[in-house]
Amino acid sequence: MPNLSYQKIVTFCELLSVTLKPQLEEMPHLKDESASLDTLIAELKELDAQQLALKGRLQEVTRLRQEAERRGQSLRSRIAAQLQGKLGFTNENLLAFGINPRRAGRRRATPETPGTTTKKDAAQDTAAPTTTTTTATTTTTTTTG
Repeated sequence: MPNLSYQKIVTFCELLSVTLKPQLEEMPHLKDESASLDTLIAELKELDAQQLALKGRLQEVTRLRQEAERRGQSLRSRIAAQLQGKLGFTNENLLAFGINPRRAGRRRATPETPGTTTKKDAAQDTAAPTTTTTTATTTTTTTTG
């Protein structure tokens, strides 16, 4: 019975057992196999009951473990906060406790003042000199007299 589900196998075995029982008087050579089939059906049902009980226990243990993980994370966070408050948020000694210290803030660029050039401006000045062309316009006036 390849590719059959557990439930289908049990159902087929039970059907065979029930159908075979009335025929055992006519076919006595199948009595041993019928008894073995009944034993197998009982064993399958017992194993299924055990599996269901273990599934329930697995779900319970999983739930308990997840609750313990949440409590552990909460406790760890409280202790880490107290250590950071005592040692400082950027203290390198926090690494010994498995807590990453905060990075020191980066310095901001100084604001530009008129007359100074920034690196970006200096790079543009040396990269390509620009030429300006102006066109002169002439105007003529005429007088009539």
